[in-house]
Amino acid sequence: MATQASLDLLVDVSRSERQAQLSHFDSLDTKAGPVLGFSGVLIALSENTTSWAGAASTAFAGLAAAVSVGSFWPQEFPSLDSVRLGDYAASELAFTQITLLDTMELMILTTQSVLSVQARRLKIALLSLLIGAAFTAISVIDG
Repeated sequence: MATQASLDLLVDVSRSERQAQLSHFDSLDTKAGPVLGFSGVLIALSENTTSWAGAASTAFAGLAAAVSVGSFWPQEFPSLDSVRLGDYAASELAFTQITLLDTMELMILTTQSVLSVQARRLKIALLSLLIGAAFTAISVIDG
């Protein structure tokens, strides 16, 4: 059985990791906004061209916009049910901490998978934006 000091440490580490995950999620949202904005700019720049590069630019910018909008799609994150926490008020401290630790670990794992999907979407959006920008440059040069 874990000591009280070990349980306190593990619960603190789990709380810190959970907070770091939530901060990471916020930063992904913050990064997706400019991608969406620049995608709109590329689409507007490519609108009047009839070249293959302009069409490719519009397609990749549209893909970047669609994927970055997907990053803003509301995600459900697990959270502690504070009403149910009251059920543990009469329990031993160690039992309550172990139960809390197990619950927080499950929350962290679930959130980690959601963050991975969001990060992958942002990478796809950025790559699409980069390719769209390259095709826009080609379109302007060939112009």
